[in-house]
Amino acid sequence: MEISFEQLNAFQAVAKTLSFSKAGEKIFRTQSAVSIQVARLEESIGQKLFQRSTKRIELTEAGEILMRYTNQIKALLEQAGQELIDLKKMTVGRLTICTSDTTACYRLPRLIQSFQTKYPGIEINVRNATSLKTIDLVMDNQVDLGISTLKYLKPPLVTVPLFYRADVLICHPQHPLAGRKTIYLKDLEAYTCVLLDQKCSSRRILDEACQAAGVTLSIAMELSSIEVVKNFVSINSGISIVPEVAVQKEVSEQRLVAMKIKDFSDKHPIKMGAIYKEGRYLSLAAGSFLTMLKTAYKTNAL
Repeated sequence: MEISFEQLNAFQAVAKTLSFSKAGEKIFRTQSAVSIQVARLEESIGQKLFQRSTKRIELTEAGEILMRYTNQIKALLEQAGQELIDLKKMTVGRLTICTSDTTACYRLPRLIQSFQTKYPGIEINVRNATSLKTIDLVMDNQVDLGISTLKYLKPPLVTVPLFYRADVLICHPQHPLAGRKTIYLKDLEAYTCVLLDQKCSSRRILDEACQAAGVTLSIAMELSSIEVVKNFVSINSGISIVPEVAVQKEVSEQRLVAMKIKDFSDKHPIKMGAIYKEGRYLSLAAGSFLTMLKTAYKTNAL
């Protein structure tokens, strides 16, 4: 059985886009060229890889199996390429990091700026995703490093704890809760909440805490952006619970009031850290950025 890289590349593109025309655009080939490569691949292995109809394309069972191995082959080739690049000692290269909007927005910019100043030849790509999605992308070899909540990990992952995350209640300075010294989740039931949606780690942690405390919140809006949440709270359209690091500027300018919630502070704090797949080649760029992360957060040793 002879299989070429060109065939696997065309097959993977079709499997990801479920379209021969889009696959062609993705790998800079014509639709007919992609179709020919996939047909040759099917002929070589003696099995159909796609179920085709007038409306859609789907992977067959054989296609699912081959896709899994194709992803592994492509990942190994990328790692081999990275090792060869590393022979040039950080003069060129690429680093892909995945983390949440909160970490990307409030914790990474200065670190990335310092890294780029030190290693101008390294291209950095930051992908935004929830902690659960970040873990999946690390496991699937699609990113070099992830920074996520360490609560939802899957083996085999290597973890490097970096800092604790703390979620706080935020409200308008004129809100009835603004003058309180101690806040419990139960106190929030009487007020309208503007919360992050259920894809966010903060929301999952809040939902778990509310369930444990027997608390039902009145939710007026569910949003995917912390910035939008802060804007609604700043015009006194509700209260919210967000990562403390995301509201430091607004609190210092007295546009928002932030308070620790007793139900959270009595529990074990949530650990955040860098993750990478065990056994995956860690490039010089990834290793150097990991060292920079550990140095930056050494005062928060966990």
